[in-house]
Amino acid sequence: MKRTKDIAIAVSLPAAFFLGTAMMSARVGAAGQGTAPKAGSEASVTPVSGPSWLNRLGIRPGDSSLGRSGATYGPPPDQRPASPSSAPLPVGRPVVLTGADVYRLNCQSCHRAEGAGSPPEIKSVIPAVQGSSLELMRGQLRQKGSTVSAAEARAQANRGRTELFDRIKKGGQRMPPFAHLQDADVAALYAHLTQLAGSPDAAASARRTVSWARLGEHVVKGTCHICHDAVGVRPTGEAIAKGTIPPLNILVQERPVVDFLTKVRSGAAFTSDDLKFHYRGRMPVFSYLRDIDIAAAYTYLSDYPPAR
Repeated sequence: MKRTKDIAIAVSLPAAFFLGTAMMSARVGAAGQGTAPKAGSEASVTPVSGPSWLNRLGIRPGDSSLGRSGATYGPPPDQRPASPSSAPLPVGRPVVLTGADVYRLNCQSCHRAEGAGSPPEIKSVIPAVQGSSLELMRGQLRQKGSTVSAAEARAQANRGRTELFDRIKKGGQRMPPFAHLQDADVAALYAHLTQLAGSPDAAASARRTVSWARLGEHVVKGTCHICHDAVGVRPTGEAIAKGTIPPLNILVQERPVVDFLTKVRSGAAFTSDDLKFHYRGRMPVFSYLRDIDIAAAYTYLSDYPPAR
């Protein structure tokens, strides 16, 4: 039986969006293909849980670039944010992700598009990736006049790659663990990182097909959970003005998807007595996220309710 979530989302969006989506869903359903699974039924997808990464580290949001490296902010009240696209979205259907997409959804909010980070707090990813390149390792050894054998150079490069993969999955002192990434995700991500680092032996680009729920899990666990706790009570307006970040569990309860999407991608006017944040709000604008990414995050939070 097909979920009704697709229709609920569609109704909240512009007419062209929901009509296109509804027609698409009807055609897919009639053909017996692409039917979305029952809400929350995909075993490999799990709810987001626990405190935000900032809270785990005991860091005030305004004191860190984590989750907002290279951030831009929302518009002043006299400037209307850009409206979401009215083009139909393939709600509930599988999505093809490249390694660049995996990076964008899980790494870019801290390390920026180019991988440079925000030193000294957030290190560049480039040196670690270059340390896993056999060709770069050989070149460095030749420059140093080292007599290390080809086998030893390969072992050093392999060790660098293993350490990089472990860091991605397990995290580090200030880097969160990305345990939700599957081996295929990490392989695709690594291929993109080698290209980003300009490695002469860069891995070939990789693509993989993921479910709509998995796409939402990437966005929420890879980006949103850096700053937002999974579960909590709704903060007062005064608390929000002072910097309290609302938990994820209340966001889909209080915002229709079109407002959720607009807030994330374009920002919303926010008035504050704090001149540092006046008119722009504290939440950065994630303009590099696509409509489909944010809609998937919204349904993921609905279908897999955040847990403590």
